Amino acid sequence: MVRRAALLLLIAVGCAVPVAGQERRGPITGVVVDPSAAVIVAATVVVEGDGGRTVTVRTSVDGRFTIPQPPAGILVLRVTATGFADAVLAVDEPALHGESLQVVLQPAGLFETVTVTASRSDERLATPAATTVLTSVELTSTAAGPVDDALRNTPGFGLTRRSSSRVANPSSQGVSIRGLTGNAGSRTLVLADGLPLNDPFGGWVYWNRIPEAAIDRIEVVRGAAGDLYGGDAISGVIQLLTFSPSKPRVRATLDAGSASTQRASLFGGGRRDAWSASIAGEWVHTDGEPVVAAAERGPVDVPAYSNYRGGLVTLGYDSGGWRASGRISSYQEGRGNGTQLITNDTNWRQFAGTASGNLAGGMWSMQGSGGRQHYFNNFSSIPANRLTERLTSEQRVPSSFATGVAQWVKPWKSHVFLMGAEAKRTEGTVNDTPFSTAGVAGPTVVAGGVEHVESVYGRAAILAAPRVTVIAGARADFWTSTPEETGAPAHAVNFFSPRVSASWQASESIAVRASATRASRTPTLDELHRSSRIGNTLQLANSLLDPERLTGLEAGATLMHTRTSMRATWFWNDLTQAITNITIGTTPTQVTRQKQNADNVRAQGLELDADVRPFQALKLNAGLVFTSSRFRNEVANPALEGLQVPQIPSVQFNGAVTWTGPRTLTLSAQWRGSNRQFEDDLNTLPLAGYAVLDVYASRAITKGLDAFAACENVFDAEYQTGKTGNPPLTKIGWPRTWRAGVRVTLP
Repeated sequence: MVRRAALLLLIAVGCAVPVAGQERRGPITGVVVDPSAAVIVAATVVVEGDGGRTVTVRTSVDGRFTIPQPPAGILVLRVTATGFADAVLAVDEPALHGESLQVVLQPAGLFETVTVTASRSDERLATPAATTVLTSVELTSTAAGPVDDALRNTPGFGLTRRSSSRVANPSSQGVSIRGLTGNAGSRTLVLADGLPLNDPFGGWVYWNRIPEAAIDRIEVVRGAAGDLYGGDAISGVIQLLTFSPSKPRVRATLDAGSASTQRASLFGGGRRDAWSASIAGEWVHTDGEPVVAAAERGPVDVPAYSNYRGGLVTLGYDSGGWRASGRISSYQEGRGNGTQLITNDTNWRQFAGTASGNLAGGMWSMQGSGGRQHYFNNFSSIPANRLTERLTSEQRVPSSFATGVAQWVKPWKSHVFLMGAEAKRTEGTVNDTPFSTAGVAGPTVVAGGVEHVESVYGRAAILAAPRVTVIAGARADFWTSTPEETGAPAHAVNFFSPRVSASWQASESIAVRASATRASRTPTLDELHRSSRIGNTLQLANSLLDPERLTGLEAGATLMHTRTSMRATWFWNDLTQAITNITIGTTPTQVTRQKQNADNVRAQGLELDADVRPFQALKLNAGLVFTSSRFRNEVANPALEGLQVPQIPSVQFNGAVTWTGPRTLTLSAQWRGSNRQFEDDLNTLPLAGYAVLDVYASRAITKGLDAFAACENVFDAEYQTGKTGNPPLTKIGWPRTWRAGVRVTLP
């Protein structure tokens, strides 16, 4: 009996004493978040023990994970998620005894970036040499207020003018990429969830139409994408992608700052069973800042103010076999452009619907949209002493638009095939009422027209070898434009846009890519029919414009070594019949330019960007772009031969440093600038080089609530954004300003 009791006691004691390599452990729990503390759904969590044994789980809709039976031995946790850099950390003792882990994932570096914009589908169909993804974390961790200012920190990105959308007339808000600019904002297509943000009549961009709180990420694809998106994308594509309401989510930003600037941006969404819904809205007001250089201002000059509000509502259904969604959006803005009389406003309404499902082993999708907008603008004349101002004309431009696109994507073995069709219709009317020197309104002049574009396109991604992918695509467009005004010619042109590219994954760390493309862009209704005025510079429309044609080449390489990724891209663009503003007359009080076809623009250059992460909390990135963009082979306008294309600097640079504390604090600084560029085609109006530094800081108050502060243009540099009229008047950019606020992120 005694022996039996002693044996039972020994067994009990032995069970209570851990054996090396077989210690008792509880489950490992934790949550995966981004630097803003927003949870990351469907992240992959792998825990590794001795001997290579692993256990893998995925995070749930609240970003949490549980490893119920972790492997024995020393533990390492590896966490991965699409769009984020991998995180590797050791599991310490507290985590083995009930303490929950928090894993913070940083946005992915250059090498890891994958964009759906480049392929117009969820398939990884394209391998562009130069793409950049700006996540919501990066967007909200910069000092810049509007989206266009945040994008200025992207290598190779520029605006037609240096002015911020907070103070600039919408018609000057075009995108400049790879030396292709002039007066055309539509050479770069800007989308929001597949729907154009470019004005359908004029091609300029309404950056503020999508609330900042609703933006999940922004994808920038530099280089011609005419084979997929048509003539609006001959220099690149930028897409704002909003949050998918796959789980309950609330985001809100409230801030205020200099020049009585106030902003409220809200997003909420969720899912129940097969249904999902989201709503977003934004309201912004600023008294603005003067846009004329201090030494040249007169009594007529006042701060350029702006007010806008917009919103969107989305409803979706997902049966598992097919999906459908609908969206209604509206936008309204009013602006003062720096004097008492020069004002403009815009009203925009849009509806859209999408559907997709499985068909014949592939995926079909359809999208349709339509809407109306009304654009209003005043123009005035101001003498050189800027003592008085006289109204010269009022323009009202109502327009309507409709688009439809259908495509089918079919994976086959290691290859992917895509085909689609698209149709667009735009109608716009310019009602221009001139005023006499006595202020009496004259007869309204009516111009405008109707534009139709029908297209078919296709693309194939072929895995030619285990590490080599070849992509071939082509698009056929059929364009017609019918004018309203008597005597203006109608247009009907067909063109073919092919593109071929290849990618070689030389090793796990090196990728090499190259592409060649041909693409065409037709003139917008604005270029054909609407004349305008910037200060004392008159810009005339031209109903005789022809389409322009691009031939483009690019080659690039991406290198990744441990925590460093670098990319270099060489590009060469030859644009024939380039539409630009040509000076046709100068008087002591006015400069007159007309939109004309220049014979040729040759743009070539080198883009360099790098992403360095010495450790998880610190991120450094920088970009440098060298561009030569000049008029060539000018027979019709020999005075332009060899001159620099307006608004294109030969050197652009940007950089940023971001430090993200493990739980509470984020600090960042961004700088950007360029060397000299020219306002005009004759290179008589230089804009001096500039550099601007911005800083940002945020701190967590409690879970899901942060406070932040930002300062733009820390050193209060007065940099030039434009020169207009005769004698030329110097316009300047946003001065030193600050803002502070709170941001809510739930869950």
